[in-house]
Amino acid sequence: MENGAERQGRSLAPAVTRAAAILDLLAERRGRAASLAELARGLGLAKSSVSNICNALVDAGLLHRTPEGFGLGRRLVGYAEAYLAGADIVREFHEACRERVDCQEETVQLAVLDETGLEVVYLARRDGRHPVVLASQIGRPLPATTTATGKAMLAELPPEELAARLQAAGPLPRLTGESITDSDQLRRDLAAVRERGYALDSGETLEGLLCLAATVPGTATRGQAAALSFTG
Repeated sequence: MENGAERQGRSLAPAVTRAAAILDLLAERRGRAASLAELARGLGLAKSSVSNICNALVDAGLLHRTPEGFGLGRRLVGYAEAYLAGADIVREFHEACRERVDCQEETVQLAVLDETGLEVVYLARRDGRHPVVLASQIGRPLPATTTATGKAMLAELPPEELAARLQAAGPLPRLTGESITDSDQLRRDLAAVRERGYALDSGETLEGLLCLAATVPGTATRGQAAALSFTG
């Protein structure tokens, strides 16, 4: 992965690029703060440069200071909510969940597939009358190869695109003992998805959970494929 200095070299606004890189690094830490030295080392930048940008981000509410260094700021939540509110598919998801009786019992989730890789990101969730503990969180990426939503969307990719994504991704992740880590086995599983019309995650992401998912018709033609899942 390129460091902050490399990205800055071709950026029209180096300070903005560095700020985005700091936010990206902290997002990858999943809530764990990072010291100034850790940020500078991770981005390949001088501590003085990182300090100036972090202080500016703190003033803007995008970061906050902690005893360990810096963490993501609460203002980012407002940006995330504003983005999701403007996404039509999220509104449609919540409207459908309110209207349909079959969405009241189990946990329903909406996810999209990464544009080039093998990850899914969950955009929305509605808990049913039988809530469950999930590995997924809104905005958090998970492997497409272990999740029902991910496999539903991977099954609809052209074979050459699927092959390119698998080759670029390297070894498939193992989250539980049931996770598929062999690419040939994954292809067989995706063939079964295409045949029956829905995907399964039987303890592949989190032990003890069964998840069924299918793609949302028409979303691929709108720019990004999406899938719905039911978990119990």
